[in-house]
Amino acid sequence: MKRFLLFLSSVLMICAFGVKANEPDSVTDNKQLERYTFLIETGKAYVSGLMLVNENEDFINGSMINEFGVSAIDFTYSRKKRKVKLVNVAGFLNKWYIKMVMKEDIRFCLHTIYDIPYDKKNNYEVTRTGDTVSVFNCKRNIKYSFTPFNSNPANDTERESI
Repeated sequence: MKRFLLFLSSVLMICAFGVKANEPDSVTDNKQLERYTFLIETGKAYVSGLMLVNENEDFINGSMINEFGVSAIDFTYSRKKRKVKLVNVAGFLNKWYIKMVMKEDIRFCLHTIYDIPYDKKNNYEVTRTGDTVSVFNCKRNIKYSFTPFNSNPANDTERESI
């Protein structure tokens, strides 16, 4: 079991850190890969992990990956239509009523993170503590927290081989 979990965490690290975030792509120079740690809390459960977001002029594509490397939610946000499309949803979240709430909440969270004006009346409370952005859905009692993930080699816990 321990080997399996180590394998999953190494796969997650390869996926998360294997992408070149600082070098612009030769085809599209306006793409940016951003990493956030996320936490979605309800009264009975929570989901946390890493959110990878790729932004360009027309779309914001993202994936929320939990601690074990399993993709919980993959989404696409269209800037022109101002709509979120859930591309892939994990089995425990794949219910029509959960997906409806998640679409609207992710949409509002992206508007908050990227400072896009939100045109609807909303039932959300937004708090900012340092770099952390927290969005609370007052109607459904769901809290979303996003913190930019800074991969700093000085904070790496791996030891060099002797």
